[in-house]
Amino acid sequence: MESDNSNKTILVVDDEPDIVFVLTMALKKRGYHTEEAFNGLEALAKIREHIPDAVIMDIMMPKMDGRSVNLKLKQDPKTAGIPVIIITGKGDFKELLDLHEGVNVAAYLEKPFPISVLMEKLNNILNEVDSRK
Repeated sequence: MESDNSNKTILVVDDEPDIVFVLTMALKKRGYHTEEAFNGLEALAKIREHIPDAVIMDIMMPKMDGRSVNLKLKQDPKTAGIPVIIITGKGDFKELLDLHEGVNVAAYLEKPFPISVLMEKLNNILNEVDSRK
């Protein structure tokens, strides 16, 4: 059963505009509201303005990388519960695995990945969050 995504906001963070565009279009097609950021500092500013239901974020970005953004989110009680899905290039995979213990990442995907896989992970994560409320 397709859930109602119209009240869910997803922040897409990647320094590659083409990736942000494709992911944003896929999310909108499935009824999500979206926000976009192109580096870690911009992502943090957007999250402070409006806390999203989930974040889809690259690891390797200018100004602040995804790992640092995730650490900052988990240190703040207001943002600690936001599920983060990490998307990463193949070469970044080892760095992803070096995430500090205790810093939650809801899921991670290695680029390139099928949009359907991302959407399935996102739906599962959001359903899990909703079931805890």
